Amino acid sequence: MCSPDYFEVNYSGNEFMKDNIDNVNKSAAMEQWKALKNIYETLNFRVDLIEPGKDLVDMVFTANQSLPFIDKSGSKKVILSKMKNEQRKNEVPYFRDFYKNNGYEIIELPDEVEYFESEGDCVIDYERNILFGGYGYRTQERVYDIVSEYVNYKIVKLKLINPVLYHLDTCMSVLNKDTVVIAESAFDEESLSAVRSYFKNIIKADEEENMKYFVCNCHCPDGKNVIVQKGSVNFKNDIIKNGFNLIEVETAEFMKSGGSVFCMKLMYF
Repeated sequence: MCSPDYFEVNYSGNEFMKDNIDNVNKSAAMEQWKALKNIYETLNFRVDLIEPGKDLVDMVFTANQSLPFIDKSGSKKVILSKMKNEQRKNEVPYFRDFYKNNGYEIIELPDEVEYFESEGDCVIDYERNILFGGYGYRTQERVYDIVSEYVNYKIVKLKLINPVLYHLDTCMSVLNKDTVVIAESAFDEESLSAVRSYFKNIIKADEEENMKYFVCNCHCPDGKNVIVQKGSVNFKNDIIKNGFNLIEVETAEFMKSGGSVFCMKLMYF
């Protein structure tokens, strides 16, 4: 995770940001971030911190800058992102240094790749070693042909067609090998069929709830506990009905920038 020392909304990079320029309560944001960090620690996850870069307002969204993985021989490697928005490009060198200090082999994408936003668009089923790769807005489809040469995951490409749901993690969250949360409006029919073929239980997010509470940006780090922005009704019922424990958290300040729980953490090895 990355402390939101410099977090604010000072440019319009997505639909959520445009009406929230200079509208962030920074002290509230810090308290919300600390509460989320505490939830992971309460669930017995060790939370490592990356130093925030001065004036890099979106660096708190640590899902986006890198794709760490274990290769077939058991070595730790990481593919670095190429951020689409100019305001975010300078975040990536901080992650390069972080991984270098933690013994990772670093992979830089070739010049032919213009943009790839890692776990913003790569939602991973760790139980089955499947990487669901979104493309269309912040990640190019062709990057997955390159990624597939390195990672030990089966890659399932999913086309995003709703510009408001610009990352895969805004419209899909894998809870366990059987269960997924999706916003159906985000995908073309072929991609929807692909998702349905991989999961027994599909929780369809209410579109209004997803826009209001970012329910598809929930995170289930252990197959049991689902962490999500508080306030939903239908989603809450669906999660409990499917046997999960729901943990509600407040991320309203970060939602002004288009991100919530899943965006604010990166699981790494």
